[in-house]
Parts: sequence; C-alpha cells; structure tokens
Amino acid sequence: MTSHDTDLDPATTPHAALPAPTRTRIEDLFSTAVGENRTAGITWAVVGGHDEPSAVLARGSAGDAELRDGVPAPGSAPLSPGSISRIASMTKSFTAASILRLRDEGRLRLDDPVAQHVPEAAGLTGPTADSPVLTLRLLLTMSAGLVTDNPWGDRQEAMSREEFARVLRGGLGHVSVPGTGFEYSNTSFALLGRVIDEVSGVPYTRFIERELLAPLGMADTGFALEDVDSSRVAVGHRIGDRADRSRFEPVPFDRPGVYGAMAGLFSTTSDIARWVRFLAAADAPDAAAREQLPLGTASRREMQQIHRVQPTAPLPAGPDGVSPGFDRVRGYGFGLVIERFADLGEVVSHSGGYPGYGSYMCWHRDSGVGVVALANAKYAPASVLAQQTLRVLHEETDLLAPRAAVAAPRTLAAAEGAMRWLATGDDAVADAWFADNMDLDSTRAERLRRRDAALAGAGLDATVLRGLRPEDARVLTPAQLRWEIPSRREGAPGVRVDVLVDPRREALVQSIDVLPLREA
Repeated sequence: MTSHDTDLDPATTPHAALPAPTRTRIEDLFSTAVGENRTAGITWAVVGGHDEPSAVLARGSAGDAELRDGVPAPGSAPLSPGSISRIASMTKSFTAASILRLRDEGRLRLDDPVAQHVPEAAGLTGPTADSPVLTLRLLLTMSAGLVTDNPWGDRQEAMSREEFARVLRGGLGHVSVPGTGFEYSNTSFALLGRVIDEVSGVPYTRFIERELLAPLGMADTGFALEDVDSSRVAVGHRIGDRADRSRFEPVPFDRPGVYGAMAGLFSTTSDIARWVRFLAAADAPDAAAREQLPLGTASRREMQQIHRVQPTAPLPAGPDGVSPGFDRVRGYGFGLVIERFADLGEVVSHSGGYPGYGSYMCWHRDSGVGVVALANAKYAPASVLAQQTLRVLHEETDLLAPRAAVAAPRTLAAAEGAMRWLATGDDAVADAWFADNMDLDSTRAERLRRRDAALAGAGLDATVLRGLRPEDARVLTPAQLRWEIPSRREGAPGVRVDVLVDPRREALVQSIDVLPLREA
C-alpha cells in the first residue's frame, strides 16, 4: 500500500479548537508515561468531531520505535506521528463491521448458527442440555459463554484453518450458558473471521482490506508487514521485571492466521482517526445525509448500542460500609464497548492488548470527538492515557459539549396549547389539546389548584405563565419541554413546568406538571 500519512503535522499547525495550553497538557500526559517507563513509546491523535472538517485536531508521539538493552536499537529512530503499530483487539470492530456488511447484503443473518457457515463448528455444544446453539449474534456480543482466552488467544494469531478446525472439533469450554452473560472471547471473533471467509469466498483479511480499508483510504493499515511501510513499523516490546528502559525487550512479529480476525491489524493513529470518524458519524445530527459506504448509518449505529451489559466493580464502600454504586454503565456492542459516565456522557471505545503492544480508540458519542493511542509495549496504558486526554478536552474546551435535544414541531404546537390553558384555564383550549388520559388522571380544577399552590409558594401567580413560549423552553426530549421560573420570594424555590406529549404523530398533551423546583 502507498502511504497517505503525510498530512500536515498539527504539531506545526495549531488547530483553533485546541488551545496551546491544552495541547501542551495532552503532550505531557504521553511523554510522562514514556519518561516513567510505562511504555517504550506511544503515538496519539485527537480526532475531530461531527462539526470539524479535520479528521485530526492534534497528534504527537513520544519514545522509541525499538529498544535493546535500554537504548535505541542500531538504525532505529524515535517514534513519529506517522509510525505504524499493531492495533490488537481494536481489530474486532473491523471484523464486526464486515459481518454486518455481509448481513446488509443479504448473505447471512445475525441469528444464523455459526455452524451454518463454518462446518467444523457443527459439533460445538453448550454446557447444558438446553443450551442454545452458538449464533453470530452471540459471538459478536461476547455472549457465547466461552472461556475468556487472554492471554492464550494472543499467541494464536498464526493458527491455520486446519489447526483451528481441530480445536473446534475437540470442543470449547464454557463459563456460562450462551446468551446469559458477558465473557470476553477472542475465539468468538476467530470464528467470525471464518464466517467471513466462507460467506464472502475470500480470506477475511482480503475482505476487510477490500471492503473497508480501501474505500476509507486507510492506506497505512493491513494484516501483514508486507501490507504496510515496514520502515515505519514500531517494534513491540514485552515488559521485564526491571524498572528502567532495559525492561522493554523486543518481541518477534507473528503472521496473520485465523486468530488475526480478533487482533491482527497494523495501523497509524491517522488511519484509525478515519475509522473513528466513520463510525462516530452514524450519530452525527446530519447522519442520514452523510456517506453510507462501506457500511450504512443504521448498521454503524447498531454496532454502538449496548447489546450485553458488562459487569463492573462497585465503587469503594463509604464510611457506612456501603458502596455508593458504580462510576459508569458499561456494555458490549458489536466489536465495540459503550460506557456512560456521569461527567462525559456516552463514550464508545475499544482497547487492545497484545504481545508487544497496547492500543485504544474512543470517542464521545454526542460530539464525535475522539482519541487514539498506539503504544509499542505489551498492555501499555494506552486506554488510561486516552481517557485522561478525553477528560482534559472536557475540562478545558467546549469540544465535548452534549448534544442539544430538538423539540418535534408537533411538540411545540401542543406545548403552546398547554401553556395557554395553564395561563387561562380555558376549557376550549383543553378540549383541543388534552389527550384522553388527562381528565381521567386529574380533573382540570385539581390541576389548576396545584398550579396555584406551586406558584404561590414562589410568590408568583398565573400571569407569569403568559410569557412562557415553547421556543424558550428547555428541550428534555423531542416530546418533552421544561420551563423554570425563578422565585420572587426570598429563600423560596422557583417553579418548574413540564409538558409531555403522547406518542401519536398528531400528538396531544399527556401530562402537565407545575411543581416547586426542589421536587424536580
């Protein structure tokens, strides 16, 4: 492949959306990790969001491409932003996208038994007599109940089809009944790679290169050293039991085989930025108008939904000995992880850990802004550094602003009717805009008494409602609006007004609430 990673380096062209102090703080995160010998080297990129024309807002690198006895190997160079690394399990997102591409073409169904496409899987059975058959959907979502195979799976990349067939005929172990839990499985994605082989008629490596990488211009991405510019490839390192740079020991490259479908790709941060942008664009406000190929918007959104909740550890117990709960909701989609954080909102990601390498890609769902980090040391802290970078962007810029909900036109019309009734109590307005549940749930007189009590507590009366316009409301969802009215009485709470319309296309008002803000 011909390299495209010759874009103007943002290191010499500061991006207006990324202030210089923020850029410096991000650079320090990665250089400190190298200085503390947490990795031999690392490359990184900040990915532009939905509203940015640039795929990469900033990128950089720190450390060395190859170390021997704690010093750069003869003829090697420091890592550069264009260095190529293994992306490890981030490859799973490409394998998942390929399965969906074949599904969209009508060549398979996600609920097909894997044995329908991979004959050597015909003898696979679950741990109980009533276990369901293994389907493509169970494999995609890490719901097959197979034994977690890190680090064993990391050493199987070069396994041939014949060797894999013997493994399958010997049977697979389970930790749960398929479809009842989450268990990370590299073997599941090796099976999906074999499905791509059989259904497409070409090796999965060729299918991914032809159908995904080439259309997206990912010219520095491939499954073998021969597929990329080997002069720019960062050598992987295992981490020994020392503390200085001599702890990083080079490891040999493996050849692509069956297990490469779960972790085999080489790439650059710029290429993965393109992949992140392509996946993230499925949630852009104008997603329907954006380019669909090589995978449609609906299928990319499908990849990024939680299909299986992933267990997380509770937060440490408080003084009362009880944990306050969890710091996030975490789940697995199709080859991607989805997390919801209290501060950031939803973040989509996948990490990679491999002999010699650690990698991570993530993006903020609302804004599309992301971070890519590729390191050349086994299980390097790429995920930690990338998440720290995302939080730096959240703290110091408005790049990760949450997406504002937009009210449906019918909601605005119904809300205008609701506010007219609240201000006047006019039965004709209620007759026109109240859904059939409204008078059954509470009488109109009762609703007006509750309105008057809430307003009086704030030193207000119904005349204040006449100035509330639907276009000035806070949009909670396309079907729900909220107004907040400040109190005129010292020390008293203000008032909130909520209006929710019903689910019909020609929606009417199904609820109106006027409550003190302390009850919000």
